[in-house]
Formats: sequence, C-alpha cells, structure tokens
Amino acid sequence: MNRDAFEKQVEQVLAGLPDEFAGRLRNLVFLVEEWADAGTLESVGFDRPEELLGFFDGIPLTDRTHDLVETSPARILLFQGAIEEESRLGGLPLRRVIRETLWHEIAHYFGFSEEEMERIEELWAGDG
Repeated sequence: MNRDAFEKQVEQVLAGLPDEFAGRLRNLVFLVEEWADAGTLESVGFDRPEELLGFFDGIPLTDRTHDLVETSPARILLFQGAIEEESRLGGLPLRRVIRETLWHEIAHYFGFSEEEMERIEELWAGDG
C-alpha cells in the first residue's frame, strides 16, 4: 500500500476514537514511517524492525507536572512496513492492526506501562 493510502487508514482510525480519549490528546502528533530506526529499536530492546509496530516518544500525561513546559509535541510513530507485515503474517485486517497499534501507543501517552498494556490486550483478545 502506498503511504498516502496508509495515512488515510490511520486518519480514519483516529477519527473513530471515542471523544473521551480524543478530547484529551494535546500536544501530540502522529507520524508514519516505513520502519523503526536502529536507535528506536535499541531503546525498546528489539533487534529487528519487523518487531516494532509503533512507538510513543514523549512524556506520558501521568509524568507531567504543572510546571513542565514542552518545547516540542510528543509523537506517536507508526511503522508502516511492520504493521503491513503483521497484518499479512497474522492474517488480520490491516485496519485492525493499525487500530490496535494506535490504541497501544495512545495508552502509553496516557501513562500505561507495557505490563498494564499486556493485560489489557489479553482482555481485548478474549484471553483474560
């Protein structure tokens, strides 16, 4: 899929966010890149770019203080190549993988840890 079509899918998923969450997203940008770079992979302990679908780069809301002045927005990066590969290998609709990846990264923006997200994702999958 070309980048424009992928970004349109991302925009449609974002437009479907519940207002209670979408209304609380501040100073946050969403970016699409083909693959995670070596520095990003190293920061999360992954070896291969296929392993990382998305990445939250910023200060979670739970760690922000009243005197914190952010000079640049937090970022959520979606890695198109990895998301498309996950969709293909898992036999999942691309939109579902985009949605789950976005929700995961938005949860980090709100301050959820990886461990908390694992429990939530198990519930989403019906395993918990």
